[in-house]
Amino acid sequence: MSLSAGLRVEIGRLARSRLDLALLTLLPAVLLVSMAAMIFPGSLHGLKVVVVDRDGGALARAIVRTIEASPRLKLTGVTPQIGVALSAIRREDAQAVLVIPSRVGAAGDTQQPIEILYQAQFLAAGSLASTDLELATAAALGMNATSATHLAGLDQVPRLAPGIHVRLLGNPTLSLEWYLGLLLGPGVLHLLIAVTAIGSAGLLLDSKSFETFAGRTAAPAMWITGRMIPHVAAGTLWGTAWFLWLTLARGYRLEGSLWVVLLGLFLLFVATIAIGLFLLAVTRETATALSGAVIIAGSALAYSGASLPINGAPWVAQAWNAVLPLTHYLRLQMDEAMGAALRPAVVEAGWLLVYPLGPGLLALFLMTRQRRR
Repeated sequence: MSLSAGLRVEIGRLARSRLDLALLTLLPAVLLVSMAAMIFPGSLHGLKVVVVDRDGGALARAIVRTIEASPRLKLTGVTPQIGVALSAIRREDAQAVLVIPSRVGAAGDTQQPIEILYQAQFLAAGSLASTDLELATAAALGMNATSATHLAGLDQVPRLAPGIHVRLLGNPTLSLEWYLGLLLGPGVLHLLIAVTAIGSAGLLLDSKSFETFAGRTAAPAMWITGRMIPHVAAGTLWGTAWFLWLTLARGYRLEGSLWVVLLGLFLLFVATIAIGLFLLAVTRETATALSGAVIIAGSALAYSGASLPINGAPWVAQAWNAVLPLTHYLRLQMDEAMGAALRPAVVEAGWLLVYPLGPGLLALFLMTRQRRR
């Protein structure tokens, strides 16, 4: 059978080529171990913040104490001047500023809101510092409202603000290891598998043509499919190992089905290879196809919607987001991480099947059509 013949030939080639074998075995291990080491601490701690206290009252002091008690925040100063706080941000001595207005907590329509300013140039640190400041402030306001209820007479009850309780869902520890791990592992692996698959199929070219290969091979489309099996298998196995590391070794919880995620991984690598073969079939140049694959898979880390927001982006960015296979895999994965219903995962799996059934089949046709002449 040509499928098994292509598989045997590829396994034999990998056994003879130490470099190509290392690209599927050693390099993924090095990349995943390196990423695991970089994000191992998990949550960010000691995020520096400054409080601008324009009130100085009991509630303001309670807010400051709550911030000081936060395990993820480090209070570097309390000042009445906003200029001092902004100078600290410019010196990178703080990632965020909490501004407590005068007469905070007092009744009346003229009360100014509590403000949180954070450094968006360092988006992750600034955003997390802002979130922790918001949680700490909400906790202090909630305790103040409860205390005021116990002390105030009935005539004061309608004027009291309700308590606020904020609970984080999905990633309650605000762990960057869990968040980035779900993105970087599949993203890096699908880039690597695109390169190895194109490199393997590119060996079939002879003077920028597949005619020689197609003419001497029985059922060449099945043969090429069999040749790609080790690459799909390697990507899926390394992706599975990465996911087991995050869930079993590091203790992060997947609310949905691990099997659905692993099926999504398999479909991601099938889709990635389909696009790679299509680029090779169209360009007839391995180097050009590799460049295109790197652009597509590399940009997916930014445009898949996991690291940068796509909603409200220009239509070009949204269109590019929609055609990337990593986008649909990450949606499937995130749905399972949150424990969503099965239907959204089925929809994204269906989109992942479009790539082998569309560009993939077209690539096989272009690579083997000389045999039909």
